Amino acid sequence: MTRHAPRRITRREALRRIGAGVAAVPLLSTLGCAVSHDEPDGGGSGSDSSTPQDGAASFGTWATGGTAAMTDAASYPDPFTAAASACVMTCQATIGPCHTTSPERADVSDGWDGIPVRLALRVLDEACQPLEDAIVEIWHTNYRGVYSGQINAACNEDEVDRQAGYFRGYQRTSADGRVDFDTVFPGWYSGRCVHIHFRIMTGTYDAADGAAATLVSQLFFSDALVASIFQSEPLYADYGQPDTTVATDGVVGGEDDPSPYVCDVAQMTDGAMLASKTIIVRSSSASVCSMQGSGMGGPM
Repeated sequence: MTRHAPRRITRREALRRIGAGVAAVPLLSTLGCAVSHDEPDGGGSGSDSSTPQDGAASFGTWATGGTAAMTDAASYPDPFTAAASACVMTCQATIGPCHTTSPERADVSDGWDGIPVRLALRVLDEACQPLEDAIVEIWHTNYRGVYSGQINAACNEDEVDRQAGYFRGYQRTSADGRVDFDTVFPGWYSGRCVHIHFRIMTGTYDAADGAAATLVSQLFFSDALVASIFQSEPLYADYGQPDTTVATDGVVGGEDDPSPYVCDVAQMTDGAMLASKTIIVRSSSASVCSMQGSGMGGPM
């Protein structure tokens, strides 16, 4: 794959780099992803008893070079060895303005540079049974905090990005409810903490924002991990520290306990990140729950 070199920065990026206090446009109402820094415990999303830990210093230097740097991928451990025991439903959020069509694929990076990430997701129902053949779709920004695709102008403003399709993809779950995506650690934009969007569907993939979906939500990473990456890791440090934490995020910041939406994170022998989470979808009779934010957030 072609590695994408840095190019001229956009007005949005320039404002962010100099710390301009520009208010975020209130467009997104979707969740995000927080991280635990121990070895993956095999637990689930809402069923996890663990909470995000501020142990970023326990990690060594992360690999760079994108998914091509995942040289030991065959040896990555299974983060879901423990059976889920208390499956509490993962709450939903609106899809936001930055979604568009995704291709079916496991590597969503399109050759982009960044910290390589294996995103392992397990989809269970409220009885803790795996959901087989479900569509899991993800989308997120590149390390610069910019989305790809022909989407709302608040999400990107460069024609190169608008013509691209990086960091978007979907797969179908296996018999044990698993999907693994290969990607890179996302960037940030004003008004949101670092996050990954996801959508779960059954039947045929439908790219429409309003298509019937079992769940639309987001995953997050811990503030400590994010701060460490944007302080010292190549590529990311050029963009400075995010202006929004998990607690102040407009999508998840109102949750008393954000840990059901926090990825469990481990560092692999090749320096890649293994981020994992169990997602619990509702039965047809269950009431829908929605994430609680601290206010509105979105791309500037």
